[in-house]
Formats: sequence, structure tokens, C-alpha cells
Amino acid sequence: MAETDQAKPLASFRVHPRSDDEEKALKTKNRRRKFKLCGCIATILLLLLVIVIVILVFTVFKVKDPKVTTNEIQLTNFDVNVGQLLTGQIKINITMVVNMSIKNSNRASFRLGNSTTSVYYRGISVADAQIPPGIVIKARKTSGLNVTVDVMADRLVSSPDLLGDVRNGEMIMTTYSVIPGRVKMLFIKKHVEVKMNCTMTINISKRGIEDLICKRKVKL
Repeated sequence: MAETDQAKPLASFRVHPRSDDEEKALKTKNRRRKFKLCGCIATILLLLLVIVIVILVFTVFKVKDPKVTTNEIQLTNFDVNVGQLLTGQIKINITMVVNMSIKNSNRASFRLGNSTTSVYYRGISVADAQIPPGIVIKARKTSGLNVTVDVMADRLVSSPDLLGDVRNGEMIMTTYSVIPGRVKMLFIKKHVEVKMNCTMTINISKRGIEDLICKRKVKL
């Protein structure tokens, strides 16, 4: 009985030192875990960076189309003589100034390319004017633009409707402006093209322009 009442001795254990191969295998395994962890962290950070960039592209750095407005068209020179038209001795001098404003709502400057303004009478091109490239509208600024257009008399008198319109005291003309440009924000570069089409009535007796209607179209 005395032997059964006595506590049994605890089993002893021995610590076996790792071999060199086991140490190398463990270090390699730990190194791989660290590489995987670093790879996961880098992937997450890269995804977050891409998400932030996408959000900025579609919000803060979103390219907005410039607002081009034709404020007025003035006749600086207008000389049409009905008597000369009836006798066939035609002398016509028409010069107009197209006053436009360009509003750049972007956070970067807007640089104009080769722009043109054309004038049409009864579907016939009677004038062309070039707007020199390189004009820069600063970020969130509005800049004015005046385009002087000289109507070519030989093209104008080629229309069979000219004599009737002069007799009625009114000439209907249209202007067509094409303004291309580029907006560059950081690594984002966007080409923009604005087209402005205006219809107007020239009152011959008053030597002025009436009923100016303009429509704008933007191509990004």
C-alpha cells in the first residue's frame, strides 16, 4: 500500500539541439514568410494608391471642357451700295470683329492650338481668319479673344441671293469657329476641341447685327 500511495516521478525530457540543416530550413521559412508579408503589404498599398489616383482623376483632376462664349459680333466696316449692285458696279467692304471669351474651369492651364473662324453667306464661304496657336488661359481664369474677319467681296457677290437680300435690307450670315486646345494636369493630358456656330442677321439700313444666336459643341 505504501508504494501505491507514493507519487509517481515525473517523466523527464531532453532538449535536442537543431541541426544545421534544420536551422537553415527554419531561416528560409521565416524569410519566405517575411517576403510574403512584405508582398501583401506592398500590394495593398499599391491598390490603395491606384484607388486614390482614380478618385482624383474623376474628381479633382477631371478635365472639364472650356466654356467658349460669343459675346458679340461688331461691324467695324460695312459698305454696301444698292445702286452699285443694280448697275453691276459692285463695291462691298465688310469687316467684322468676333468677340469671344474662354473660361477655363480646370486646375491647369488650357493652351490653344491652331484655331479658325469662318463666315458663310447662303452656304458660301466668304471669309476665313486664323487664330494663332500658343494662347494660354490660366487655371480657373477667363480670357477674352477678338477675331477680325474681312469678308471677301468676290465670294459674296457670287451668290445669286445677294441682290434680293440687299433690297430687303437684311443679310443672314453664319460664323463657324473651331478652337482646339490641350489641358495638362500632372501626367494627364487631354485634347479638347470646341466648335462655335453662330447665326446673325445684318440690318443694312442700321449697319448693325441683330438676332445673334450661337450654339457650342465640345469634343473631348
